[in-house]
Amino acid sequence: MNSKIALILFTVFIWLVPTAVRADLVSLNDGGVHIDGGSMGAFTLEYPILHSDKPGGTGKILEKSVKGNTATIKYDSGATLTVQINGSKVTYDFQNVPNEVSEALYSMYIPFSLQQGGKWKMGDGAETIFPLEKPPKPHIYQNHSKSFSLINFDNTAFTINVPDSFDYLELTDFREWNNSAFGFTCHVPFNHDHPNHQFTIISSTATATATGGAPAKPITLVDEFGQIKLYDWPDKVKSEDELKADVKSEQDYYDSLKPPTFDKFGGLPDSGKKFDLQATGFFHVEKKGEKWMLVDPDGNLFFHLGVCSFQPGDDFTSIRYQNQDRRKAFDWLPPRESEFKTAYKSDMGDAVFSFHSANMIRKYGKPITFDDFQSIMIDRVRKWGFNSIGAFSGIAPAVIQAKSIPYVSSLPYGSLKDIPGITNTWDPFDPANVAQIDAEFAKNLPKHADDPLLIGFFLTNEPLYEDIPKVVSTLKGANWACKRELVQMLSDKYKTIDAFNQAWGLSAASFDALNDTALNVKTKAAFQDMNDFTGKFLETYFKLVADTFHKYDTHHMLIGNRFQSGTINNEQLCAIAGKYLDIMSFNYYTYALDKDFLSRIYKWTGRPMFLSEFNYGSSKESGLTGDNCTQQERGLAYRNYIEQADTLGFVVGAEWFTLLDEASTGRWFSGFTGERGNSGLISVTDRPYKPMLAEMMKANYDIYNVLEGARPPYTFDNPRFTQADNRKLNAQIPHARGAITLDGSAQNWPGTPAEVISGKRVVIGTDSGGTEGAFKVCWDEKNLYVLVNVVDPTPMLNKQTPANAWNGDGVEVFLGTEKIDQGGTLLFSDRHLLLGVGGAGKALAYYGNSPQQYACDTIIVPSGDGKGYTLEAAIPWEALGITPKVGAKLLFDIGINDSTDGKLRQHQIMWNGTNRNSGDRTHWGTGTLLE
Repeated sequence: MNSKIALILFTVFIWLVPTAVRADLVSLNDGGVHIDGGSMGAFTLEYPILHSDKPGGTGKILEKSVKGNTATIKYDSGATLTVQINGSKVTYDFQNVPNEVSEALYSMYIPFSLQQGGKWKMGDGAETIFPLEKPPKPHIYQNHSKSFSLINFDNTAFTINVPDSFDYLELTDFREWNNSAFGFTCHVPFNHDHPNHQFTIISSTATATATGGAPAKPITLVDEFGQIKLYDWPDKVKSEDELKADVKSEQDYYDSLKPPTFDKFGGLPDSGKKFDLQATGFFHVEKKGEKWMLVDPDGNLFFHLGVCSFQPGDDFTSIRYQNQDRRKAFDWLPPRESEFKTAYKSDMGDAVFSFHSANMIRKYGKPITFDDFQSIMIDRVRKWGFNSIGAFSGIAPAVIQAKSIPYVSSLPYGSLKDIPGITNTWDPFDPANVAQIDAEFAKNLPKHADDPLLIGFFLTNEPLYEDIPKVVSTLKGANWACKRELVQMLSDKYKTIDAFNQAWGLSAASFDALNDTALNVKTKAAFQDMNDFTGKFLETYFKLVADTFHKYDTHHMLIGNRFQSGTINNEQLCAIAGKYLDIMSFNYYTYALDKDFLSRIYKWTGRPMFLSEFNYGSSKESGLTGDNCTQQERGLAYRNYIEQADTLGFVVGAEWFTLLDEASTGRWFSGFTGERGNSGLISVTDRPYKPMLAEMMKANYDIYNVLEGARPPYTFDNPRFTQADNRKLNAQIPHARGAITLDGSAQNWPGTPAEVISGKRVVIGTDSGGTEGAFKVCWDEKNLYVLVNVVDPTPMLNKQTPANAWNGDGVEVFLGTEKIDQGGTLLFSDRHLLLGVGGAGKALAYYGNSPQQYACDTIIVPSGDGKGYTLEAAIPWEALGITPKVGAKLLFDIGINDSTDGKLRQHQIMWNGTNRNSGDRTHWGTGTLLE
């Protein structure tokens, strides 16, 4: 079999037969309608978002209350919603909905596990297998239908009947946006005379008959070695004899590997004298000139090359979960009381099993203890040039000390509870939390305080601190210390409730009443107050953790919170964290390293950085989720990432996620829907991915030569891994000499030459699709005017609502009036204007990142040759919140979207910025108002 995926095709007809309604099929929770999908796992049909075509009717959820089978939802526009469940029926009763609202949008996340033998069905249409590889277009289905069904490999199924057969349904493959998942969306047009919607959700029995009438059997997904049966790939194990033969062949392989000689910690021998580094007996960081260095206990230069999940863990999968059993998915499962007992998770009975552990038992002919496992794996990774154990790893103390391998750990918090709605974030103002942290640190930290192999402690993993301002403001009840702290801050600032109400646009009776009130952040003053409070929250949190930590451990480093990209891109957060951390950690998944982005984070923090989580996966050479690449290309991507980062001068380490592949039927702690990625250095059959590792070793073996500049870093010659050029264009924006008439003509415009948006400035898509453009900008005391001429072979196709106008033909305008030199996330005053072009006449106009919608007069005029259009728009200064004046400078950018069907954007070109423009102002261009 060649390296391409081979799909075992099965042709069956499936008939969905409704069964008696299960009393436990649907229920309500904080996220929406919970659906028990049996062997498919749990689903949530989220509470609807209200969309508005016109100014004045936003529909974001402000507050939720769930009691039994009834939920009450409040929106920021003043609308309310009551959701009730009665058997299979889910009724949505809306009240006080603004006239501007045009539709309710219902969404449901679908786990990627349905890719393994699962099917979907719209209305009376055919059952269709979920795509094995990323499709050319992410929208798998877009049309009107009366129902949506999901059918699993074992023929269990459920159906969602939507309110009306004219509702518009979408099924989307999120791999287009680097997210291994699918999504279902139902667009329900809003009828203000009948503001009720009703869904019915029923479980079904999928009765299958094969072509010709013979009964069809449910398929099994996994072979006896834990490998997915639907695919084939190089090095797939076919027999137990192969496993046993690997013992000798792999020993020969490891004996052939000759890594360089490092010091006992993995550092560069004799580099301490060369760089004048201190031998403190513990890991620490030093800055030499403009370069940060991580120093090992012997005082030598050390680049942290870690491997995450250095233990059995993600390779375990659920056999039973929440009263559901999927034994029929597997060709083989041994009895728990057998020689494979250690392949079952010890505290989970026979519900959770590791095929990797079972394969090691078969391979070596004996149970493998945790000490055995770590000893074997440490020897392997050192042969590959890795020098330390990364996050999410258990430690076998005797083995770690005997092998003298460095490791990282995480702070022990005990049972602290997160603030609802903010991932991995607890309340630092709560005295009970303060006391618990002190007790847990006192109990646990001294045990390892003198261990020279311990590099440092992560504070937590991927907290979503960007949610602090929007969640804390909506908390209700006096039991939340952070909410009380917010109210006290507001009271201290405004003194009187009248002054507060005026600033926030509210009508609260008293400051005391705010503790039990969900506060709507809709004014600039409110936005700034919540930003100030977020700073106070973070300052309190980091200081508390750092001060308490240093009471009980004076030798080791604090190495950060393993932030995601959307969290770390915040100057306030970085500046505060940098005061208390030794190293900033960033879980940075990317193709091309954005060196400017990384450098900006470093500038904000002033601290060296760990790139604490990343990987690349091959779907076609593993049977798991990943990219459409080879194992060798995984290794080339690693070389590009590590070596490019190594030269920045402030990145002092990185951690590959993970040691072992994730279980082919999903990580156990997520039930039946967990991640199942080709993330490992080693497969489920305990085989190393040798073509990938051959490339990884080139980077690991030579890491110090690259760091010292002895040779240039490797660059992967692949467009996805090449960073686009960064520039800062400035548009000249002259004052209009007379009244500007919106007619699609530049006759009455100032004579300033147009700016070109080249078809080579592609930020989304592999090419521009033949799209290019040019624009002019001018202003008067009332409006900023934009005139855009677009060349488009398939022009004026946009069938979206205004809020989704980006997903069809049209123009996007990015405008900022404050802190022009500041990059990062959008400010409150920044505007992202969507102008959808669905034909001659008016554009679909929608202001993103705005507390309200404003008018925007537009005109669209088709080109005479039918291959383009002109869009002219008047953007009121009111929408930007400024009074224009000569010499004023704006952040300014323009992008052009191209669609060939009006339903999906295939290409985007940008005048100055990148595909991150809608959430990151760093690469917007500028504009200057002239006389």
